[in-house]
Amino acid sequence: MVGKTRRLNRLFVGEQKRCLMSPLDHGGWLGPVKGIDNPQQIVAAVIKGGANALLISPGFYKAVAPIVPPSTAIVLRLSLTAGLSQQGTQETPIASLETALRMDADAIAVSVFFGREGDIDIYRWLASLVDASQRYNMPVVAEMMPPGDRFFDGEAVAHAARIGMEIGADVIKTNYSGDIESFKQVVTAAPVPIIIAGGPKSDDSATVQMVRDAVSAGAAGVAIGRRVWQADDPQAVTAQIHSALFAVD
Repeated sequence: MVGKTRRLNRLFVGEQKRCLMSPLDHGGWLGPVKGIDNPQQIVAAVIKGGANALLISPGFYKAVAPIVPPSTAIVLRLSLTAGLSQQGTQETPIASLETALRMDADAIAVSVFFGREGDIDIYRWLASLVDASQRYNMPVVAEMMPPGDRFFDGEAVAHAARIGMEIGADVIKTNYSGDIESFKQVVTAAPVPIIIAGGPKSDDSATVQMVRDAVSAGAAGVAIGRRVWQADDPQAVTAQIHSALFAVD
């Protein structure tokens, strides 16, 4: 477990052991849109703002590796959405556990969007990765998303998180259910570190309040993408999130 402990200690930092992950993995889905059109520029901004981890694809990692500090955790995305495909509503495998080991990643990540075509296939693949990763002490971040009509429903979010916990994922990434009490139930139902997703762009103050509320409910970190890289000043927004996430309890 030494290797897994070392990797997780790069992912969850500070006295509170929390994670400010910057997900910059939207290019396959949305294309090189403004905000992520210059990989090195956005990586430099979020790291300066206080992000301690990056959620990125293998190709993106190759493009930014020269400017990523050794202290920054790399969560390597092994599944990606092919946004130009008619089947681009579900992610598909793009890399392997061997890829992550070769690139010295600190964790691997796979997303499952329940309720969309192909969900059980990607779920089976995720489960096989969880099993295989145990042999190498590689942490697995399972992004478990409820069906679209219950995307932020507390019971559905808890159910999705629980499925990830049941198959042995080390960390769950999922939606914030919208209020402290319902998210406390998510944290109780899936007793592993839970990182909340950011979702569509919103007012900066609303984003910071969401972070505060999620931490109060027991979240171990955040993975906020579009709300950051679509902002006028991604570094400043990341810094605001960092202040809220790592505030003294």
